[in-house]
Amino acid sequence: MQSLWPDNVPKSTSPLRFLWASSQPYRGWMIAAVIMVTLASVTSMAIPYAFKTIVDAAARASYDELTWAVIAYVGISFGSNLLYRASGLTGMRWITGVRASSRYMLTSYVTRHSHQYFADRFAGALSSKIIHAANGAKDIADQFLWSFFGFVVSMIAGFVIVFRVNPTVAYIFLAWITVITPLNIVLSRKRVPISAATQKAETALGGATVDMLTNMAAVEEYTHHSFELERIKKFIIDRRATGLRNWTYGEFVLTINNFLQAVFIGGMILSVIALARLGSITPGDIILILTVVVFMEDRLTFIGSKFNSFADTWGTVEESLADIILEHTVTDKSDAKDLAIRKGEIVFDDISFDYGGAHVFEKLSFIIPAGQKVGLVGRSGAGKSTLVKLLLRHYDLHSGAINIDGINISDITKESLRRAIAIVPQEPMLFHRSIRHNIEYGKDDATMEEVERAARQAEAHEFIGAIPQGYEALVGERGVKLSGGQRQRVAIARVFVKDAPILLLDEATSSLDSESEVAVQKALLNLMKGRTVIAIAHRLSTLRAMDRLIVLDQGKIVEDGTHDQLVKKKGLYAALWEHQAGGFLPEED
Repeated sequence: MQSLWPDNVPKSTSPLRFLWASSQPYRGWMIAAVIMVTLASVTSMAIPYAFKTIVDAAARASYDELTWAVIAYVGISFGSNLLYRASGLTGMRWITGVRASSRYMLTSYVTRHSHQYFADRFAGALSSKIIHAANGAKDIADQFLWSFFGFVVSMIAGFVIVFRVNPTVAYIFLAWITVITPLNIVLSRKRVPISAATQKAETALGGATVDMLTNMAAVEEYTHHSFELERIKKFIIDRRATGLRNWTYGEFVLTINNFLQAVFIGGMILSVIALARLGSITPGDIILILTVVVFMEDRLTFIGSKFNSFADTWGTVEESLADIILEHTVTDKSDAKDLAIRKGEIVFDDISFDYGGAHVFEKLSFIIPAGQKVGLVGRSGAGKSTLVKLLLRHYDLHSGAINIDGINISDITKESLRRAIAIVPQEPMLFHRSIRHNIEYGKDDATMEEVERAARQAEAHEFIGAIPQGYEALVGERGVKLSGGQRQRVAIARVFVKDAPILLLDEATSSLDSESEVAVQKALLNLMKGRTVIAIAHRLSTLRAMDRLIVLDQGKIVEDGTHDQLVKKKGLYAALWEHQAGGFLPEED
């Protein structure tokens, strides 16, 4: 059975290829809808012929024929509407399915991008692009089915009907369609980059607005309301300018359409008058041709607007896909295996890594034996956090290898690697969900008993119990309803639940007050037992309990040993320690 959730995003910015891929689970409904629209369009174009039979019967005063002609008209009209409703019932299943598949496909694809991809973009702008692309795919399907495809079928049926009355008028009708349709296609294609620029300006405005609103505390504290509003104003002005260019072009296209319609419709009406004078056509034929002309004039005016709208949608989808459908830079190998940690030994083997054109590490090597607790020390920019990101495979090495229990992490799946590693970051990452959901995020099948035990170990149970709704309380966006220390303790509780063999601590207690820090340090000491630990902290006193300290400077290991050994060595670590102990943080016994 075809999956309702396809994951095969085409590596192309073509909206049509994207629409085809997202239609995959619903192609049966798509075919059914196309058939219904075909039948409905042909049937609706038979209505002018029904008018012809009514007028001709009335002209001959043949009331029996007139009765049957009226009955035929009612049947055709009702049948046409019924077929259109059938196209709606089938088409809606295809089109709503396209939007659902598109949202899932793009969200799934985006989540597999690298750490750097997200660091370079606003989350709000990415979300908007996913929504715009998915809604755009839905709109393209909608316009194709009921506007363009139905229009083409109606044109063919209209030409056949008029041709049966008089070939001359039919050829004028064909010339009208032949000129106006490709012209609109060409004009619409030229509008695509204008629409894409409009969408780009809209995305920039949305991203700037989200950036400001996310940092409203800083805006208020630094009294930068006027500055931010002036900045937003520039984005708004740019958005309006691109919108005006887009709209002006649309009016230009509609003006051309209206002119061509006047020329060709005038030619058809003059031909009908000439044929009537010659007695070559009946009164019913005149009504038929005029009805087809009026019907097609309305459709062509409508289709001109639809071409403008289609160009807008196309440009929006294309611009959105261009930023989403980029190659994934950190990927699993086709034969990647799952990691099964036996001990937890970590080996950095001759690793080299560049970032932003600068060398961060050049042939760096060291070993962390299984179960050892290692602190990374160094000035800002020494490469401590980069080592952690490389271990998590947020980036790939340029050369060398990182091995866990003798297995190169580039040969294993990223998911299995990250399942084996727990991290407490400097900035806790909380979802706008309940406290319970945030803690059990560390383990899919965590029980409430495990969640509470982890919260107690992280010194979080007491404050959670004091909050209305307790573990079911929502924490707000990024945990804004909790204090910094509370957010950090919830994040630490999540690590307790995960119970991974390798533990990374990146300034894990930096947001805690002194009382909470002491309690959580004890909890972390229990958590570190039997695990391989890498800890980063600027407050060196928090690293004294480590088995070993590695001092980095400009991407190189300059010192390696215990706290006492490095203090006695009188090197970089001793200088950093003396600076903190003497100026900011007293040494603890």
